[in-house]
Amino acid sequence: MATAKGKAGAGKATPVEPGATAPAGKKSIAAALARKPSRKVAKDMLVLELRRLRAMFTEIAERYVANAEGEIAAVIEAVEGKSLSAARVERMLEVVRRLTVKPRKGRRKDLVRIEGTAASLRKELGE
Repeated sequence: MATAKGKAGAGKATPVEPGATAPAGKKSIAAALARKPSRKVAKDMLVLELRRLRAMFTEIAERYVANAEGEIAAVIEAVEGKSLSAARVERMLEVVRRLTVKPRKGRRKDLVRIEGTAASLRKELGE
């Protein structure tokens, strides 16, 4: 049988049965956290975590879009600033025209294709 006090002789110890709860008013934070949360509390926690996940997704998506747009803007700036041969321009036009995407579907693979096209153009420009 365990006692409520940790040290023998440190005061009057009251026996605590395994699985018994602490007297009313003397609940410890650890005991409260050890209990399984109620269905409502668990649901509320899930909703909070999902909102946090949504906010993280939005932040990551915004940064991803900004980086991809920056890459394309760099290609535009390089094309505008360089004197390119007609053959090089034709090769670059062919790369852009080969791109097939379906923007309304909002697919990740379309974003990857656009990024690949921008990378090919930068490679063609020698950057």
